[in-house]
Amino acid sequence: MRRDNEFRYSRLANIIREQIMSGFIKPGEYLLSENELCKYYGISRTSVRKSLEQLQKEGLIVKKVGQGTIVSPDLVVPPSERRTLHIVAISPSYFADLCLGTIMEAFQQMYPHVDVKLLSFPSWNFWDSMRVSEELGKYPDLLIVTDRNFADVEQPDAYLDLEEHLSDVLKGLYPRVTEPFRASGVQIAIPSTFSPVYLAYNPELFARFGVTEPVADWNKRDLIEAAERLTVDLDRDGIIDLYGLSLSSYFSRWPVVALQNGVKFDPATSRDDLVRTLEFFHDVIYRQRVATLFQSWRAQSNSNAFLREKAAMVMTTTIEMAGWRNDSMTFEAKIAPLPFGPLKSTLLVANAYMIPKRCKEQELALAFLRLAYQPALQKKLAKETGFLSCQPAVTEAVWDEASLALLNISRGQIEGGYFIHELFADVDKIEALDAEMDLFWAGLESAESLADRILGYVR
Repeated sequence: MRRDNEFRYSRLANIIREQIMSGFIKPGEYLLSENELCKYYGISRTSVRKSLEQLQKEGLIVKKVGQGTIVSPDLVVPPSERRTLHIVAISPSYFADLCLGTIMEAFQQMYPHVDVKLLSFPSWNFWDSMRVSEELGKYPDLLIVTDRNFADVEQPDAYLDLEEHLSDVLKGLYPRVTEPFRASGVQIAIPSTFSPVYLAYNPELFARFGVTEPVADWNKRDLIEAAERLTVDLDRDGIIDLYGLSLSSYFSRWPVVALQNGVKFDPATSRDDLVRTLEFFHDVIYRQRVATLFQSWRAQSNSNAFLREKAAMVMTTTIEMAGWRNDSMTFEAKIAPLPFGPLKSTLLVANAYMIPKRCKEQELALAFLRLAYQPALQKKLAKETGFLSCQPAVTEAVWDEASLALLNISRGQIEGGYFIHELFADVDKIEALDAEMDLFWAGLESAESLADRILGYVR
């Protein structure tokens, strides 16, 4: 946990330092307040203060009592005669944290005359931050976004058609993960890594409580029985200390249960299938009490319980799992078949590259992407991080066949996977539905009532 905290504050210091050195925040201008930085980047006040202390030691910022923190008015950023590739990535991002540094290092070895500058904007406010950057005359050469960010693009014609420049690269990727990143038939983004949402479990907890590990044909009843045996009041104080299952109300997780029950949130959605999906959550959380829904903040999937061995199972992704291993995970999780319904279906998530047409270094941005997709580098990243490569040949060389089958991946194909923006063409409906579900998640609205309101949105 200490290592994780140190990483968080050093990352924020790097973000603010790059914003200052790139001219995004100019000498004499105020930084966000400590409270705003906590909210903006999703980290603690302690981490924010340590970041600011580090930047103050470097002479980059000055704290003004009762007023806030400004960039040092005397700071002079010398102009560089070298070419610079400017990359903007979302934050937080496990891909940026674990993979981007390796790619940047390889790129600078190939192009030693080029500097690479990385700027990070919060994922939840990414496009607003981009607009501010452009208003200041700062146009990045390369963006790294999530599938959810991609779905919010307002001007798709402002981005390069990557198929026109990287058709040979695209031919080597899973079609299932490239097609959803088209807009009006134009390939404006290419995924850098992807993952199906899957069910992970802690084999040590299963062994400790004598519970048989999941097998290929296990079903929802088996899941609930295992969760019941793994839900325990360890210190017998009347409060459950260990839950069988950790759930999230986040839209990148719970719709997996819906998909497995035939719910695609379209006009053909069956009310009975939707009610059955929603009843499952009330059953395991409130009736059987074998699942926890605790979340430390709204936009975070419920991972802490699983990481701290307070829950035996959780829905996650290979991207998230790679981040957990790098942070503070003390056990090796395994993959279980998704048992929530009769259909072999799940959600997909991805990170993706985009190149703005107005960038100054289009040639360098394209060269960076060509390097990033070199099979040798892709294999190195996959082996070192546990990420899935978008190249079938690399993924099948690094991952064993049995694990890929549990992720619905076989013979170069991805089965039954959907990105959330494929289910909701109007992404505003996602936010509206999310806000509508608070009472349901609190156990204060019935599955039938919520189902009727959801159907009102999708029909």
